[in-house]
Amino acid sequence: MLEINKRENKKEAEKQMFSFKKNNLDKIKSFIRNSEEVQIDKEDKEELIKMIRPTVGIKTKSSDDKNVKIGKSKIGGKPDLPKGFDWPTINGKSMLFCAQYNLAELTKFDKENLLPKKGFFYIFLSLDEEWNEFNGVNQPFKLLFRESENLIRTEFPKDLEENQTFKTALIEYFEFYTLPDDENYKLFELDKKYNNDLYFYFYQPTEEYIGEELYQDSNNMHQILGHDRAIQSSVVYEFASKELELYGAESSEHQKRWNDIIELSKTYELLLQLDCYDSNTDLTKYGGSGTYYFGLSKTDLENMNFNNIKMSFQMT
Repeated sequence: MLEINKRENKKEAEKQMFSFKKNNLDKIKSFIRNSEEVQIDKEDKEELIKMIRPTVGIKTKSSDDKNVKIGKSKIGGKPDLPKGFDWPTINGKSMLFCAQYNLAELTKFDKENLLPKKGFFYIFLSLDEEWNEFNGVNQPFKLLFRESENLIRTEFPKDLEENQTFKTALIEYFEFYTLPDDENYKLFELDKKYNNDLYFYFYQPTEEYIGEELYQDSNNMHQILGHDRAIQSSVVYEFASKELELYGAESSEHQKRWNDIIELSKTYELLLQLDCYDSNTDLTKYGGSGTYYFGLSKTDLENMNFNNIKMSFQMT
């Protein structure tokens, strides 16, 4: 009986500690400052709190095009494209339509005001011709921004096979927050201070709290803006590697140019993530458990120039 009372008292104390009447950002800050699981110095907690960025979260729901209004954000289905739009091709073959994002629907969650207030992002990807799958390495893709809102639901090109289309999943946007990836350059010095164990002292408990307590109903890797949630290492390194023509190169080449990669990675931002391993879609039939990451230079983002996008693909 005494043990049960102790547990109940602890749960009640935790509720009071993190004040669940607060918004999610305040809850994250309270957790970092007050949780016994976060075992770093007070000043370092405050430094990491400053790194938290507002992010556009994405939830999905299985649907059907007949139930989806033209212009709604969605993954799969038939795209809603501006009149006169030329379907992207590579080597004479039509690319696969993966997703459309209506920026007017997410603008209230774009707290840093980085994106246009209206318009659409469209994602088209190609298949590896030899393996008939997505592979990410030098894979042709198109992430297109279009301002036009005069849209029509567009039929698939005749050269696309039936299994080269994806079932429809509606997108819902929500308030989300992210921290730098645990291997991001922003955490190098702090990680050294804690003997390369910052992940266990800070990152792991904080990420688990965010995922399991605040956003347990949204367990996918979709998002727009914010810090990347990488499956492997921070994707800004891969954006830089693409710029330096080192993406997919031997690890020895990366080691030789590591300082160049680090410096160039500081100029990149995540634009959006597309999770193939979302059970509400069937992107997994070509992308497996992988996630696509699309990024651009900070200068291009400031100028809302979406013509020089970099793409990375990571798998578990």
